[in-house]
Amino acid sequence: MIRRPHFAYGALLVLQTFCIALLLYYIHMVFRVVTEKPGELHHLPGGIMLQVVTAILLGQACYWTRLRRVPLPEGIHRPVLGHMLAFAGRLASIFGGALFSIYFLRQLPALDELNLGAGLLWRCILVFAILFTIYCYTLELERLGAAWQARPEPTGSSRDTAGD
Repeated sequence: MIRRPHFAYGALLVLQTFCIALLLYYIHMVFRVVTEKPGELHHLPGGIMLQVVTAILLGQACYWTRLRRVPLPEGIHRPVLGHMLAFAGRLASIFGGALFSIYFLRQLPALDELNLGAGLLWRCILVFAILFTIYCYTLELERLGAAWQARPEPTGSSRDTAGD
């Protein structure tokens, strides 16, 4: 376990939030390009692809490090902020769903023509990796939101263990 869990948790969440923000920025950019020029095959520059892959890997590293080594902050009761965090998590998943919809609709002609090459496989893997990263972030926000919404147990009270 990490010695300073609140600081470590906050740092991991901020880094993961930055990664998701970068992914959502590029999702927005792709959405605009695809809607302005539908039916065309669009390629992302190598620098953007590197940023996307780095954001996926870093976001996943933060998530799994937090899950395995850093506990959720305890003793914080902020129901309004907890609801806002859970809502933000749901919004992130909506944007992920929009990405999948755009990608699926864009790739439908390639599937229809059975043009299933390595490029399509790579793009499918990348889209699912982005979606999984957004899903993990959504889970993290929902966990933290639920923890902040829960009423803390009163200190000094003992639980009834007669039934154990």
